[in-house]
Amino acid sequence: MPRGKLYLIPMPIGNDKDITLRSLEQLKMVDYILSEDTRDAKIILAKYQISAPLISYHLYNEKEKLNQIIELMADGNNLALISDAGMPLISDPGYLLVKKLIELNFQIIALPGANAGLTALIASGLNTEKFIFFGFIASKGNERHNQIKELQDLPYTFILYEAPHRLLKTLNELMLNNMGNRKIAIGRELTKKYENYLYTDIINAYQHYQEESPRGEFVLIIEGSIDYLKRNPNLKEEQRTEELYQLKEDITELLTGGMKVKAISNFLAKKTKFNKNEIYQLTIDLNDGSREA
Repeated sequence: MPRGKLYLIPMPIGNDKDITLRSLEQLKMVDYILSEDTRDAKIILAKYQISAPLISYHLYNEKEKLNQIIELMADGNNLALISDAGMPLISDPGYLLVKKLIELNFQIIALPGANAGLTALIASGLNTEKFIFFGFIASKGNERHNQIKELQDLPYTFILYEAPHRLLKTLNELMLNNMGNRKIAIGRELTKKYENYLYTDIINAYQHYQEESPRGEFVLIIEGSIDYLKRNPNLKEEQRTEELYQLKEDITELLTGGMKVKAISNFLAKKTKFNKNEIYQLTIDLNDGSREA
């Protein structure tokens, strides 16, 4: 008996008419459909007379469902994985399943279709030649703090997803991490009746949504550091001057604490954008030319 295949099938991100003919055809042919929210899935599938049995598959049960899915496919059943909206696996569960099935030599077939990030990107007016998809930032804690700090150094246009109740918090934290003057395009309610875009910078976006309460789902397209510095060539030198000043303060503090010159260069090379040789030479200079602390 031939083994089953897994079809990764995109769903509309707001407008039901955006589902593709091929997606509909394939959904009518599979034996089972894996869905994040079976209640929502039933509504859209019923419109197209798709009646394959639904299996609940989401972030909190994906590990425990693995064996059931593998057994179904081993018995020759073809399955489809759909998300609530957009492409499966993109800010949605499915990675563990696809990884495991590839390891077991099952065939994976991905269909093209709707994606909120790419839809907003091409309408953003920002550089699309190279871009980085980041998706949702962690909601709290050190993980969130570290991720937002990391965004500042992303070289290319990057894509974030955000919920309305966290939008102002995210914009504020981007400003606090020196990104207030970055260009931003914010897409809201994409493909729906009240779809709109805000084209501005992060500071003005924050002010805008202080006055207008955020509603709907948001996609943020943000200018990367390369394009930002091209628009502001003086900032690159200013930024390096500030970083160099901070580096000198860090070196002085470590020398005062008794750390050796070589140890300082190794330690700070991991913490800063400067290489070991630059730090080593600067440490010697600040240590009155001595290679010993």
